[in-house]
Amino acid sequence: MNEKVRSDFPVTSELIYLDTAYYSPYPLPVYQAGRDFLDMRVSRTGGRTSEWADVMDEARDRIAKLINAKPDEIAITTNTTEGTNIVATSLGLQPGDNVVWDDLDYPSNIVVWLNQEQTRGVQNREAKNRQGVLDVVDFEPLVDSRTRVLSVSHVSDRNGYVHDLKSLADLVHAHGGYLHVDGTQAVGALQMDVKALGVDFLTCGTYKWLLGPTGLGFFYVKEELLSELQPVFCGWRQVKEWQPYPDFPLRLYPRELWGSARKFECATVHFQGLYELKAALDYIDGIGMDKIERQVLQLSSKVWKGLHDLGAELKTPRGTRSGIVTCWVNDGRRTEELLTKRNITVSVKPADDPREYVGRYQESLGSAPIRSDLRISPHFFNTEEEIDHLLSVLESRTELLRPATEAGSTRA
Repeated sequence: MNEKVRSDFPVTSELIYLDTAYYSPYPLPVYQAGRDFLDMRVSRTGGRTSEWADVMDEARDRIAKLINAKPDEIAITTNTTEGTNIVATSLGLQPGDNVVWDDLDYPSNIVVWLNQEQTRGVQNREAKNRQGVLDVVDFEPLVDSRTRVLSVSHVSDRNGYVHDLKSLADLVHAHGGYLHVDGTQAVGALQMDVKALGVDFLTCGTYKWLLGPTGLGFFYVKEELLSELQPVFCGWRQVKEWQPYPDFPLRLYPRELWGSARKFECATVHFQGLYELKAALDYIDGIGMDKIERQVLQLSSKVWKGLHDLGAELKTPRGTRSGIVTCWVNDGRRTEELLTKRNITVSVKPADDPREYVGRYQESLGSAPIRSDLRISPHFFNTEEEIDHLLSVLESRTELLRPATEAGSTRA
């Protein structure tokens, strides 16, 4: 990427940031959009909600364009998990139905489906990875005529594995079920076409590869399925047209509700975040997802090869094409200290508890775990020179990359 892009990310002048899978730094246009909204709030109470809703619809249009959907198929949510909950609670799941997911999925998604087992008697079926890989054959024995949803993360946050969504869609559709995809670790790094891939539902947060804010996400639902999902939560934003309430002329009564994905938007949302998200989507569109994907894959491939050449035990399968590369390290604390001293930001997670990071783990338990995951996730603003520097730092302490081999599959 050129120097103009680099200059839009002030973080690049301070450190080597290789942790977009955790969250992305803001480019300056996104930061400025947030400031513009706050300045508006300070100077004139932020305008009217109708003005903010226009920005919301503009963001919706850009999301739809990004994933090859229609604006009416996009609902604005607070995060990925809200979208997953919409699917779980709106499909009318019944006792005896089953949901299939895998052990490389993000824990929050699994919690949603387990809750359906407790509240509705829905059976959960787990596909087990084989050395970090999950092919369609690993799902086939679990999918049957009572499978309502096959749910996967397009890209696993654990090891960067990329699911073959089209094959999974064909499998579950052949049994009358639906494909739900968590796109958080994919959208913004990889090109996404929900129509070509046969995705029925896609949920996504905006604060990672999309360069956007926390507290905001989106939910895609295939147009043909909108009538099958009935919202559980309700509010004023679901009303398309109002009419006077007969007995109380000064009050309004809903005449018509939205039939589009907007019916899942209940009330006031994170409007400042929407200003920032719109700016982020404009920024991504200005560069082009083809160029972004090419840069991300070029850098992550360089990371994988470099770690392999250093003798690291990689958790990311060979040939994986995503923005995430993970390997084992035998001392999480020392690895984090080494990289932090060299102004390199990555994620170091305890191997036995992927939800925690080494720093928090130390505070709660008094010592860092020995066996940890080192996760490296470059975005398009990173450079090959930064990857070379990372690898040279790790080369100076290669003993950290050589834990004893453990048998068995990668744990999620």
